[in-house]
Amino acid sequence: MAGKDRPPPYNPYPNDIPQPYSRASAQAAGSYHGAGPAGARAGGGAGGYPGGPPPPQANHQYQQHVQQQPYSGDPGYQHQSQYRGHSQGRSGGGGRGQGSARQRQPAGKTGSLARIQRTARRVKESSEISLCIKYSLFFANFVFWLAGILLIGIGIWAWYDRGVLGDVENLVSSPFVDPVWWFIVLGGIIFVMAAFGCIGALRENILLLRLYSIFLGLVLLIEIGGGVAIYLYKDEIETKFVDQLNDLAITGYRDNPDFQDLVDAIQTEFKCCGVTSPDDWDNNLYFNCSDSMRSRYKNPEACGVPFSCCIRNPNSEVINTQCGYNVRSSSISDADRIARININGCIQAFKYWVQTNLVVVAIAAGIILLVEIFGLCFAMSLINDIKRQKAKWRR
Repeated sequence: MAGKDRPPPYNPYPNDIPQPYSRASAQAAGSYHGAGPAGARAGGGAGGYPGGPPPPQANHQYQQHVQQQPYSGDPGYQHQSQYRGHSQGRSGGGGRGQGSARQRQPAGKTGSLARIQRTARRVKESSEISLCIKYSLFFANFVFWLAGILLIGIGIWAWYDRGVLGDVENLVSSPFVDPVWWFIVLGGIIFVMAAFGCIGALRENILLLRLYSIFLGLVLLIEIGGGVAIYLYKDEIETKFVDQLNDLAITGYRDNPDFQDLVDAIQTEFKCCGVTSPDDWDNNLYFNCSDSMRSRYKNPEACGVPFSCCIRNPNSEVINTQCGYNVRSSSISDADRIARININGCIQAFKYWVQTNLVVVAIAAGIILLVEIFGLCFAMSLINDIKRQKAKWRR
């Protein structure tokens, strides 16, 4: 084949670019280095090799010619792939440029993974205290702290209103039948526990948070253990509870005015009388049916019940405080007694109320348990965060 139609011979110099094919390509190569024949001479002329990279026009014409007339038998054909790869690599396309890009891609992925690992390590080493847990624990205990102050204030106001605030002997004479003591003791426990949690969370004090966790855990264990014991030993606990309630509520009914008001409110609300039946009031000194109380002392309340046991007249707003007089005597028929007072005991009335409001009771108990469990978990989590932060400072 004529030399004009042959591809260029193999270039032994890897850094040089073979002579562009055809006179038009040579002129284009000359224009790449400079205009006119001088540029062609600077580029190596028609018979030499250019010193710089080939222009885009020459590469395009040469590649078209090689694709149209491939000659596998000519030694110059072996150079075509080298020339094509070299020119594409110099122009940013394929060849070594693409290979380099493919080699750099895993390195880029490895670098991204390393950056993610370094970021995760910095986040882990920072060990910052969770502000969400800290202030949630603070505000929740602040609310309970205010509730404890409110209960204590109600108790002190009740003592002041009764006029026994300065009488220490009267205050400590009957603490179990005085509901004011219940308010003050409950309010004091809530106040102390909430103060530990509130101050410990705000000041990040491990000792106060531990005390708060211990007290809250004990309360939680007592509640859960009490519920399990009531479920397993229901009959035995009910019998003992009835005996204690008879001694406390029936016998000590007139010992404390506030306790008397509490018993009357319970009997009025649940429409019950006595612990198990109206006959329980025979254990009270004032309502006893003995002959001495009726004949000797001529007590009008003897063999009767408190007015809170009576069935209210819906058409009258006036409370008849003498409706329970002599209602348990043998001279009163059962039909008349049923028409005048409630014959169900408060234990049965309370059981019936729980059964009819079981969903409400379960939801309330669940909310109380969840609040205590979340408070305990938040306190332990905050203690661990504080420990990690202090360990970081010691490094």
